[in-house]
Amino acid sequence: MPRYAGMAFRNGAAALAMLLGAMAQGPSGAAEADAAPTWERAQVALPRELTGQRPVLGLMADAEVLAALARIPPAPRVAVVLLMHGCNGIGIEETNARLFLLEQGYAVFMPDSFARPGRQSNCATTIGATALAPIAPSLRLDEIDYALARLAAMPFVDRVFLAGSSEGGQAVASQARSPLPLAGILVLSWHCQGRVPFAGIQAPRDVPVLAIIGDDDPWYRARSGRHCGQVFEGRPAAESIVLPGSGHSIFSAADAGNARRARAAIADFLKAH
Repeated sequence: MPRYAGMAFRNGAAALAMLLGAMAQGPSGAAEADAAPTWERAQVALPRELTGQRPVLGLMADAEVLAALARIPPAPRVAVVLLMHGCNGIGIEETNARLFLLEQGYAVFMPDSFARPGRQSNCATTIGATALAPIAPSLRLDEIDYALARLAAMPFVDRVFLAGSSEGGQAVASQARSPLPLAGILVLSWHCQGRVPFAGIQAPRDVPVLAIIGDDDPWYRARSGRHCGQVFEGRPAAESIVLPGSGHSIFSAADAGNARRARAAIADFLKAH
């Protein structure tokens, strides 16, 4: 735990300076340095429950976001959501997910993998093509490591939900370690049936998991209807939901009933853990 976790900040300027210092610390090495831009360009959503005023939306590097983070008291410590986008970057699905999680009262941090210089997409969702940039899955794990280290340095953060869509879902399912307690893992639009080491759920067995995928998702069809529930391996708090008729989108599913079902399941999952 950071040595300043129990300190009461006397003013906003001091708090901001301390937060910036904490964020400068964390993992070292080439992989982490390469991941740094993804955190600086991360999209952040802070609920009024934390800001005490109004919700704050912006990028991690924005002065308003940094100032709002610095104003959040170190107690009580709370759970936050680390949200990982899909293979084509931050789109409508991720934006809807961020706003929904904000409405549930959670601070949301969504790194931008395409802030990396020269980053190429690993897939084309419209045709179901993948492995276009084979290094991408490893890059996403580096980005999670980097983001978790930064979150662990924030005094108000107690634990973290890992959430991801598509390639982001693969990443959170494949994450095996964390400097913060994992409150749960939310795997969206990913079947958990990849190649080792990107197969199954790698987090400790007692970490709760909710996986949601549509049965008309091109990746679901490509795996002959296989889904995360088939590789839970006896996890005591894990659920897999397959939405009939839904494609690759969960929050922005064309079937409004499926979208409502998914949102309700996610809200219940967050509240339970």
